[in-house]
Amino acid sequence: MLQYIEKCFSDYGLENVFVSFNGGKDCTVLLHLVLGILKSKYPNYKDPIVCMYVQSSNPFPEVDHFIEMVRDFYNLDIVTIPKGVREGLESFLESRSNMKACLMGTRRTDPYSESLQIFQMTDSHWPQVMRVSPLLDWHYSEIWDYLLYYQVPYCSLYDEGYTSLGGVNNTIRNPNLLYNMDDDSEIYLPAYKLLDGNTERNGRT
Repeated sequence: MLQYIEKCFSDYGLENVFVSFNGGKDCTVLLHLVLGILKSKYPNYKDPIVCMYVQSSNPFPEVDHFIEMVRDFYNLDIVTIPKGVREGLESFLESRSNMKACLMGTRRTDPYSESLQIFQMTDSHWPQVMRVSPLLDWHYSEIWDYLLYYQVPYCSLYDEGYTSLGGVNNTIRNPNLLYNMDDDSEIYLPAYKLLDGNTERNGRT
């Protein structure tokens, strides 16, 4: 998947590429990969990575806190858009008119992504930008294998039984991670304990 990120930078130029980052596990992996490529392939490039954060209408405080932490830790230029995705993208591209490609953490199991290509322009009725999805064919377990192996910081909600993050109003802990203790009390296991990745979105309402 690294070759797709490298091709994106080569085709569009580092200064014309941004990352869609909402604090979720998938785009956290993507961001880590992007930073690794910049360090190894473009050691003289010192400009902060531009990220677009489309903030949900009712975000988890933990998500916003994590995004702030990541911004400071990695020296990112994060543009927060408190609007819907389409309207937010339009607003972002109006303010950053040089941007030509968006690196995304989308996977094929995400809604409306089953037929997505790794390089694919936005639909005709959307603001025009090349979508690049290097993780498109990664599985849920591979995301967690990566985060845990490389000890990449991730949002704390994943340790509390959440497996797919939206807003407070449409996200609950994944029922598949509910665990009964010997004393009959119940706890939620962390997201990386989920055995069936196909149930990843069972916590979205």
